[in-house]
Amino acid sequence: MSANAQAAARIGATEPVWTGMAPLAQVLAATGCPERTLLHAGPTFSSRNTVPQPVRNSVVQAILFEGWASTMEAAEELFDSGAVGLEPAQDHNCLVPLAGVISPSMQLHVVTDAESGRVQYAVLNEGMRHCLRVGVVEPGLVDHQHWLHGPFALWLSDRLAARGPLPLLPLLAASLEQGDDGHNRTMAGSALVASELLHNDASAFRSEAEAFLAECLPFALNLWMAAAALSLRTAEGTEGSDAVTRVGGNGIDFGVQIAAEPGRWRTVAGTPPRGPIPAEFEGLPVLGAIGDSAVLDFFGLGGASLRHAPLTLGSLGEFAPAEVLERPEALMELEHPRLPIRTGVSASRIAEAGRTPVVLLGMIEGQGLEGRIGGGAFEPSLTVFQEALAAPVS
Repeated sequence: MSANAQAAARIGATEPVWTGMAPLAQVLAATGCPERTLLHAGPTFSSRNTVPQPVRNSVVQAILFEGWASTMEAAEELFDSGAVGLEPAQDHNCLVPLAGVISPSMQLHVVTDAESGRVQYAVLNEGMRHCLRVGVVEPGLVDHQHWLHGPFALWLSDRLAARGPLPLLPLLAASLEQGDDGHNRTMAGSALVASELLHNDASAFRSEAEAFLAECLPFALNLWMAAAALSLRTAEGTEGSDAVTRVGGNGIDFGVQIAAEPGRWRTVAGTPPRGPIPAEFEGLPVLGAIGDSAVLDFFGLGGASLRHAPLTLGSLGEFAPAEVLERPEALMELEHPRLPIRTGVSASRIAEAGRTPVVLLGMIEGQGLEGRIGGGAFEPSLTVFQEALAAPVS
């Protein structure tokens, strides 16, 4: 068996289970990271001056949420002073969508794989309003974060304690059969997860939680991100393998890591996703590819599972590559044993095919004024994968 086949087999053998909730502060403390640290999507920024405005907007509001400053101006000054750290979430086995950030008091999904002992964390999905992930400053956002990471997160923790750990792959498989793609479209999956949480719940908070979950169509997205990232990470350390194990964009650079070189980001310019834009947003700048949710598409969901999601494919229109449905067969090693997808993408397969996975990403307005202005497809440059093959680290 080749090294990449071994890596793919490990990815396919992973059994992600949602076991609980934990604050980011707990994760940071375990690695000796400074308390005042925020985590962002994708690889490291080359300098603080390169942080795009949508991410800066999220940083400032996270600082207000933590109570490290009491005004926007003071929060900006604190960040610019360097007193608040900013690091890639995936370097701490955490995940954050789009232009969002994670701060120490925010609660994380804890997703584990008993066989490998690995643990993956993902921040809570914020719903459809008051979202750090879209990178705009808005009234009510900080208050919503307090509710989300306070009473709601406590309810989630209590529900998991009452019902026991929740295996994610069976729910993910069922959602794909119902028309989800696992990235852009997660409505069926969110409903399935909500049903599990609400079953036999007689708590006083039930009605409040149920109302939020009914409106939070992407609630399952962050759980699927954790399941995908955890699966990809099981291939890390496979000697001689160039299977892609971590991937994401920060709005400036798009980065990947491969199995044989864990911890090393290789980057390429993250060009903006391309997709249909409503008339009122035409002509506005689109931020470069951003978000840790790219792990989904490299796992085999999103742009790699469009055969399950005709509505997603149709919504992309002319922006979907003509042979998008053929790419999983060309780029991925094997059929996943418990999901109706292929998995195990590698730099070798990408270079041989001359094509990359199609990543479904939200399109964020680049000046931090309008938030999400559409959804599109992103294809990273072949260069970063060719470089991974040309100059392996000993």
